[in-house]
Amino acid sequence: MKITKNMGMMFVLYFISFISFAIPYAYMQTFLSYVGYDVLERGIILSGTAIVAIVAQFFIGYLCDKYQSDKKFYNILLIIFVVVTYVMYSVTDKIFFLHLIFISLVGGIARTVMAVQDTWCLETDNHCMRNYGAIRAFGAIGWMIGSPLGAMAIEKWGYGSLGIIFAVMTVFNIGLTFFMQDAKKHEKSVGITASDIKTLLTDKKYVLIVLIFLVINIIATADMYTVVDKMLALGAGEGMIGARWSIQAFTELPLFFAGGYLLKKFGDYRIMMFGTFMYIVRFIGYAIVQTPELMIAVALLQCVTYPLIMITSKTLVDDASPAHMRATGQTIASAIYIGVSALITPILAGLLTTLFSVDTTLMIIGLSGFISIALGIVYKRI
Repeated sequence: MKITKNMGMMFVLYFISFISFAIPYAYMQTFLSYVGYDVLERGIILSGTAIVAIVAQFFIGYLCDKYQSDKKFYNILLIIFVVVTYVMYSVTDKIFFLHLIFISLVGGIARTVMAVQDTWCLETDNHCMRNYGAIRAFGAIGWMIGSPLGAMAIEKWGYGSLGIIFAVMTVFNIGLTFFMQDAKKHEKSVGITASDIKTLLTDKKYVLIVLIFLVINIIATADMYTVVDKMLALGAGEGMIGARWSIQAFTELPLFFAGGYLLKKFGDYRIMMFGTFMYIVRFIGYAIVQTPELMIAVALLQCVTYPLIMITSKTLVDDASPAHMRATGQTIASAIYIGVSALITPILAGLLTTLFSVDTTLMIIGLSGFISIALGIVYKRI
């Protein structure tokens, strides 16, 4: 693999940015538990992140294409991200509507920033596109470092310190972008109209691939929320939750680095189907084990779930999007399969957990992966 200047800069950007993103993002749920919200209340609050993510990603992708820049909107979003994170972690009294608003903004903007960063990487040049998996691996390394740093900061200085630490790191993140090349846009991007977006959203291939990843991401979102709820119920603290995030990030590295080779050898369709099946296996495991340590052991299956789904979601959506609408296609798809899953999953999982048990909820969500497999078979026949 030849490392170009643009690739090298992307390696550094993903590493630094994901250290900083992990600090506020990984502890939203434990923060709500610390403040005093129950499982259902946390589910309602966290579902608000999806509404912000859906709206923001629909518009940001369009603006990135129309104004021929991913970098500019990436930096604008980072500044907003810093402000809302500082406010959110500064209020430790139980004020439902305040936390609903600011948790929604933090989670929604975080997802949007990551989506724009991924699109920027894919549109920088062909080297970055072909080696997206390896570049994204540096994000996983950053997350692996940032997660325990967040836990240590909470234990030493409390939740209020997260906003300050994140702000300082974001200064370095934004500074780095001034030395980086912006995305290369198709010359027709400026002329995107509502008609173009309508055509995209009625394309059978595009719609089906988005639906496939929507179901997969309902499962992946439950890994962030319902699995953490079970670990908290089993007695895990912030340190163990942080260790789980860090270990999961570490296990992602091999397949992120091998992503280009795997795509070339097996193709993104087969990789997507295998990754989906392994999510089913993973959640059955979560439902069965009954200690925090064994929950972390099951989380090691992250190595064959998240990287494979992450890489193929980008390549398959990119293939289904017109050349002049790739940022729009990626961010709209992300708004749907990540945003809608984030809206549905916390409420659905909270309700199921209240009605049944957390183990039954994990089993039901895991088995829903067969819906994606069925849709994948239909997609292959188009």
